[in-house]
Amino acid sequence: MNLPNLIAVAYILLLPFGSFAFLHSSSSTNLSCLQQSSSSSALQALTPIGPFCPFRSSASIDMDPSMETVSNATPEFATEMARLQLDMQIGKMPDPNRLRTVAAGIESAVNDWETLLARLNLSHDFQTKEYYKLTQAHLEQHGQNSQEIATMMRWQSQCMLAMAENKPPPFPPSEINIMKLMNEAKAAEASGMQPPSLNSMTAAEKITTTPFTGDEPAFESETVKEEYKALCRDHEKLIEFGSSYATFDGMGKITFLDELEKIEERWEVFFARFSLLGQLNQEFVKQCDAFLESMNMTEDEFKKLLKKTHDIMRKDAERER
Repeated sequence: MNLPNLIAVAYILLLPFGSFAFLHSSSSTNLSCLQQSSSSSALQALTPIGPFCPFRSSASIDMDPSMETVSNATPEFATEMARLQLDMQIGKMPDPNRLRTVAAGIESAVNDWETLLARLNLSHDFQTKEYYKLTQAHLEQHGQNSQEIATMMRWQSQCMLAMAENKPPPFPPSEINIMKLMNEAKAAEASGMQPPSLNSMTAAEKITTTPFTGDEPAFESETVKEEYKALCRDHEKLIEFGSSYATFDGMGKITFLDELEKIEERWEVFFARFSLLGQLNQEFVKQCDAFLESMNMTEDEFKKLLKKTHDIMRKDAERER
């Protein structure tokens, strides 16, 4: 592999950090949820489920500092990697100090990333485990897994250090198929189906509004008000109950997932009413459109990803029965 391609692969492999936009997005205030991409003709809101649930467990809130550490590091890497790639494309040897800095940063970020994933996976709390499984499902969609990415990125770090010292790069890890990754990257570029953008790290934070202002005509109905309050109350209680999800037996976990699906269905019905009436907060719609665009996802793609996530959790529970 020539050096420009080596750097290009490193750049591609940094992209999966974008998965944590999902994780960090739940810090939005109140009832944060997604609206489908503006490229679609229908106005059907993505409901506040999965990582976009407005009701957060204490365990997920405790994860915020670690999530922000990982997310905040990635844009800086993207800039530095782009500079290295540009230098090589014009036949210029990258600055050794820059190579060392980026290599050290990658190593540190990978360590932080693996630590965060382990904490998410080992948590007893449903919401944090759901974040982990969502990341797993997201990476699988791009033919990747967390271990493969960590191994590859550490190798990239070692290659940069070797380059800085004017030494031959180390051999690729035996468990990594370099050509397969390069071909997948080229195929993704040719098809236009790119992995999530690095900009998605900050896009989630731009969702600062709520889907409803409370002044919508629909809320003049006491029935709508009571339905909304009941739905919020039931959803919040379920999230609280899920704080000990890992201690449930297999059947208990399946029952919990069944109850969660019922909540999701109730949100679908409630949001459909507002969508059809055109009463969703348009600023919220605009912000969510931008978020989906940054993630290179449509409403249907997000729903499928979340369903795949819950299917993984359901299969895990089935094996415990």
